[in-house]
Amino acid sequence: MIYSYCKKCKMESPGDVCPGCGKRATAASQRDIWSVAAVPLSDGRIWRGAALALVTVAALLFTVIFGLETAVNPQTAANMWHSSLPGLIFAVIPAGLVLVFLFLLLQGREVNVYVLDPQGAHLQTWHQPGKIRSWARLQSADPKRNVPQQDGGVMHLSQERHMLWQDVVSVRYKPGSAAIYVYHTPRCAPLVLKLPAQEYDLAAAYVGKYCKGK
Repeated sequence: MIYSYCKKCKMESPGDVCPGCGKRATAASQRDIWSVAAVPLSDGRIWRGAALALVTVAALLFTVIFGLETAVNPQTAANMWHSSLPGLIFAVIPAGLVLVFLFLLLQGREVNVYVLDPQGAHLQTWHQPGKIRSWARLQSADPKRNVPQQDGGVMHLSQERHMLWQDVVSVRYKPGSAAIYVYHTPRCAPLVLKLPAQEYDLAAAYVGKYCKGK
């Protein structure tokens, strides 16, 4: 949803017209803001990334161990194929996936708040306070990051990401999955803007205004 700030009334309100003075906000004072609740345990991107990392680690271990043994003693290396070592090496994959499952399970639910403004795209991730939830994200449970909410509750600011439009090198629009991938390096480590379906067109137009040709 578009929010705008009125300098005259010194207030931010939904829409592009100030309800106080009736003045239409300039483009520079408008922001697109939305939030998406998420459960890391059900995030396919996390699972694909974890599986790829574990397969890579297992393959590197296999290559290093058998490569060095072949260089030193080819006969011993041949015998290793019939031992339990290959199975132990690739057992890293299911063991790692079990560990990932436990960590994601302990993380619980989170809320991602996205903001698009004339400077760039911004993401804040919030979750319920708790040492285990923070530790499961490999973060310290810093009480200074606990922020009181308007409903009387408290949320913990887990992470913040910022990407300036001037640093964006490419953008991938995925209307089918209601997501926009914003890259600061070619095809690597994007800031993923996940959207409610009804917010997609507005956000895509906002990103396109600042990322033409990217």
